[in-house]
Amino acid sequence: MASTHRLPFHTCDVFTDRRFGGNPLAVVLDAAALSDVQMQAVAREFNYSETTFVLPPSDPRHAVRVRIFTPMRELAFAGHPTVGTAFVLASQRPELAEADRIVVEEGVGPVTVEVNRAGGLVTRCTFSAPRLPELGAAPPPVAALAAMLGLPQEQVLDSAQCWSCGLPFLVVPLASVEALQRCRLDLPVWARALAGYQTQHVYPVAQAGDAWRVRMFAPDAGVGEDPATGSAAAAFAGRHWCPCRVHAAAGTGDRAAQPHRPPNRLRGFQGRGGSSRRCLGDGYAGELARVIETTRSLGVRSSPLRAR
Repeated sequence: MASTHRLPFHTCDVFTDRRFGGNPLAVVLDAAALSDVQMQAVAREFNYSETTFVLPPSDPRHAVRVRIFTPMRELAFAGHPTVGTAFVLASQRPELAEADRIVVEEGVGPVTVEVNRAGGLVTRCTFSAPRLPELGAAPPPVAALAAMLGLPQEQVLDSAQCWSCGLPFLVVPLASVEALQRCRLDLPVWARALAGYQTQHVYPVAQAGDAWRVRMFAPDAGVGEDPATGSAAAAFAGRHWCPCRVHAAAGTGDRAAQPHRPPNRLRGFQGRGGSSRRCLGDGYAGELARVIETTRSLGVRSSPLRAR
């Protein structure tokens, strides 16, 4: 007879310092009893851009193993789930109450998160990218990108590139912030333009003075538009490879369109020495709302298919 496991979970808002700002995340603790199918079902039920599941580490030197699911599939790496999960662990687990660094195992490999505290509270989490930004496949033609974004061709600059720090994004520079605000992903055109391409995640960007405004569309992962995407900001830094600020513009689809979610602030990468194999997200991890739901749990029936 199947039994029911009660698993604690927490929700938090990442890349913000206020409730209902930034990008929401669900963190399910003690998830080793869940199968892959159950994890995907739970993530679909939460319907956040990502849900994380915390498991025992495979290496005892690391704090935990973390699996990341969108409503439609598992990811090897993602920014705001890494930050939010580390925040929950540093805030809630007694063995990590004094930790200033947490190493979490993800599909892409170990990811180090630095933890700042003040007055007994976690005030900031900052992670080092698991790898340097890597340039990917050549982009589709400008005409196809313009049609995909619903913009005149002259509003799309001829400098799109695919970049990845473990999760690839097609970075599409636009002529203006106004064009960024107007763009709408045409799903049939998107499906044709990126069929067989390295990634279906689209990251239109526009320069605004010394900063950038960005949006991120990932309908293939069940995310129409993400309020703020840390892994995309990390990948985007590959275009510049210098200290820069990245501002996520208020989106116009899904959660990003909701008026209670203000624009998010992310900060870009700075290399740790010219020859470093890593680069530091110096604060682009953002400030996390110090509000966590702590009294919730979910019931899942046991399954012979356990987490791998």
